[in-house]
Amino acid sequence: MSPHPNDLHYFDNSVRFITALAKSAEQYGGHSHDMDQTLLLVIKTLGLNGEILATPSSRTIAIWEKNTDHQRIHIATSREPAYDMARLEMVRDLIEDVEAGRTRPAEGLVRLQEIERAPAMYGNPVKAIAFFIAGAGFGALMGMSGLEILIGGVLGIFAFGIEILVSRVSRLEHAREVVISVLVAVLAALIAAVMPGIHPMAVTVCALTIYIPGFGLTIAPREIILGDTLSGIIYFMNALVVCLKLLIGTFLGIGIVQTFLPATAVGPLAGISPVIVWVFIPFLLISNGILFGVSPSRFWLLVVCGLLLWAGLLAGNMSGFWQGSFLAAIILTVYARIAANRFRTTLSTILLPAVLMLVPGYTFIQALYLLNTSGIIAGTGAMLQVIGITGAIICGVFVGDILGSFSRVKTP
Repeated sequence: MSPHPNDLHYFDNSVRFITALAKSAEQYGGHSHDMDQTLLLVIKTLGLNGEILATPSSRTIAIWEKNTDHQRIHIATSREPAYDMARLEMVRDLIEDVEAGRTRPAEGLVRLQEIERAPAMYGNPVKAIAFFIAGAGFGALMGMSGLEILIGGVLGIFAFGIEILVSRVSRLEHAREVVISVLVAVLAALIAAVMPGIHPMAVTVCALTIYIPGFGLTIAPREIILGDTLSGIIYFMNALVVCLKLLIGTFLGIGIVQTFLPATAVGPLAGISPVIVWVFIPFLLISNGILFGVSPSRFWLLVVCGLLLWAGLLAGNMSGFWQGSFLAAIILTVYARIAANRFRTTLSTILLPAVLMLVPGYTFIQALYLLNTSGIIAGTGAMLQVIGITGAIICGVFVGDILGSFSRVKTP
């Protein structure tokens, strides 16, 4: 798109549009190397030149016309993403219209404002139900009993309620995960105290799994490989800090209760019928989709992805403890790219809700159980398995990204 000869404000409008576009894409889908490349393509399409230096915490965009003498530099601090895949798809459609010349920068600014003002896809009542289904679904995947699955779902609703309350207190912004995990763990330990046989750690992890930044843990190494070293390190450290907060809060909450109400001995996770797990998977993916703002018209893509992931996990696990995660990560990445290309959606629409299925919840709970019952040596060995599975997921994402790159896809 070349500047209109009679449009004296074209450059100013283009700069405002590009910076607003970057803000919207990050707000709804988070920062990524792919998003930076898409923004650079938009800048070039508008007949301008640009450079972007962005991380998950800050963003600098330089834009100029024919030479660097007349240059605009935009610097902003990025906020924590409020993931909304439906709005992100609207942003993607807008990018396509700009690149095709159907929408000019001034019109694009208006559309971005309309996207921001659009009502949320799901209200708190629907999200509360999604938290219940997510908690119960993760419980099924982790091999918990039917009663523990129910408790995990109820604790998921409890976690959502706490999140709403914590979000209203600005002083607790950086301690959100700790507060939520402490209170959920306290309630789980109280339930376990009056109902012998319940695993307090398991039901707590079940309710909190939705907060584990699986996307950050898996995307960080990819950012580093693609050359965004600083961005990748920040992503990984942020994800690690969140996991640490959740772990500290969980141990603290359970420890407080067990100081006054000694825990009863519990055995390994009982597990449920594999057939029931298959039934839970579609509901789990739909609930995750709701929590990430995925449009209902895309739910079937998530369900298919979830079933393929689970089949890959089971097939790979027949060969060893890490092969299932490795194979499933490849399936996820390749499927996300093909689905995004074939059905005109975004990578994040598939990746964000589905990657949580790869979190090694069962192995982590088993490691904690062995740590408490069989000593440090057995527990440490199990923890090394958790690390191995996490590494297998990262490697699988690498391989899947290479294989999926043959299917070109529009980002963000």
